Amino acid sequence: MKPILTALATLLLCLGAAGAGPPPAQAAPPDLSQARRFVTYGPRSFSVSWNSITDATPTGIRNDLTLLRPWFDGLVTYSANHGQELIPALAKQLGYRAVILGIWDPRSQEEIDHAIQAAQKFPELIIAVAVGNEGLYTKRYQRQDLKRAINQIKRACPQLAVTTSEPFFMFLKGENQAFFRSLDLLMPNVHPVFEPWFKPSEPRHGVEMVLNVATKLQETYPSLPLLIKETGMPSGLAASGFTPARQAEFWTELLRRFPFSPTCSLACFEAFDAPWKPKTVALNFPGNHANEAFWGFFTAAGQPKPVIKSLPKLSPP
Repeated sequence: MKPILTALATLLLCLGAAGAGPPPAQAAPPDLSQARRFVTYGPRSFSVSWNSITDATPTGIRNDLTLLRPWFDGLVTYSANHGQELIPALAKQLGYRAVILGIWDPRSQEEIDHAIQAAQKFPELIIAVAVGNEGLYTKRYQRQDLKRAINQIKRACPQLAVTTSEPFFMFLKGENQAFFRSLDLLMPNVHPVFEPWFKPSEPRHGVEMVLNVATKLQETYPSLPLLIKETGMPSGLAASGFTPARQAEFWTELLRRFPFSPTCSLACFEAFDAPWKPKTVALNFPGNHANEAFWGFFTAAGQPKPVIKSLPKLSPP
């Protein structure tokens, strides 16, 4: 009996080592042209107030996605829990063509499990998983947290592209480039409005920056697809120089000039205004962040802004 138990123990140890081993080789790059137009999406029924979270509701998500669908057929999400794990199934029902599924906290096993389950259930819809958003920059988590989550997802879904999102300058630092090259996709955030030289009265200068950054990233990482996850201009506050008209000018110019291809795309940032964001942003960056409430292409009440009217509608699903 003892030799049998010893052999069984050895087998279990080997299986455990295999499960903890390195991830498979990089997945095939996702086809970013699968969606004709991406938008970053957080449900209007979801909100954060200090440490209190209001979960997204199925009805709220369905209403949001129905409202967005005439203009967008690709979604980029931020989280896979607090109700947002329902997004893939509802997006599938409503005729969306591609979803890049976000995980907010790489240390959350619940989010990882939800992402894996969704990717396995909707393999033709979910083209990538983005683990984390600007958490290395804000020190919300560590690189080893990202690696652990990415490895787990890739072992469960070897063909699925997995990545993370950080401010664009993080991708250009030499000490970070080996890590970013190990991913399947680049998803930087490129925000001209946070640059000291930016003036809201000159949206086209911001457009030039986004185009230049895209070119630099493609030169630095020629083998990786690029999807700019966040960029744009808020539509308010007017006292800061941000207006709906200037937001529309920025996006009209950027979408006209951006070099869209199966390996290069961007997401419109973002679907809806989020009045709860300024206080949440202030937890990491002290100061007045009132403009953070107004990035949406639609208001929090679901009314289209001038920027949405500048987009041609897509054909029905």
